[in-house]
Amino acid sequence: MSLELRSEAPDGAAARALWAEYMALVEERLGGPVSDAVHVFATPDAFEDGAWLVLYDDGEPVACGGLRRLDESTGEIKRMFVTGRARGRGYGRRMLAELERLAREAGMTRVRLLTTEVLAEARALYAGVGYEVVDAPVVEGRQDYWMEKALDVP
Repeated sequence: MSLELRSEAPDGAAARALWAEYMALVEERLGGPVSDAVHVFATPDAFEDGAWLVLYDDGEPVACGGLRRLDESTGEIKRMFVTGRARGRGYGRRMLAELERLAREAGMTRVRLLTTEVLAEARALYAGVGYEVVDAPVVEGRQDYWMEKALDVP
C-alpha cells in the first residue's frame, strides 16, 4: 500500500469522480436530490484561499477534502469524503488531520464543518477527534449539524 496526499485543483478529474460518488451517496441516503448542494458542499472556487487535497492509495484516488478561510481565525472544512471501497482504513482521519494542520499553519485557531444526519460515520469521526455540535438546523426536512473544533496552536 502506497499512500500519497496531493494538493490538486478542486475541479480536477479525481475530485470530480469522488464528488460524483459523494453526491450519489448523499442523495441515496436522503432519498432524493440535494437542492441546496452548492451551499452545503461549496463550488471549486471556494478553495482559492485555502486548500484542496486528494489522498491516493496505490495511485487510485480514495479520499478528498478542502479547507477554506471564513475569517482571520476560522476555517471551514468542505467536501471531505472517503470512497466506499476505502472506508475503515483511517483515511478520513488522516485527511482531517492534514486539513487541520494546514489551518494551523495559516493561523486559524478553529475550524468548522457542516454534516448531516445521514452521514453518521462522518459525524462519529468528527466527534471522535474533538468536534462539537454548535448548531443543528433542520434544512428542507433534513437534520444538519454545524460542528466546530478549537485548534491547538503552537
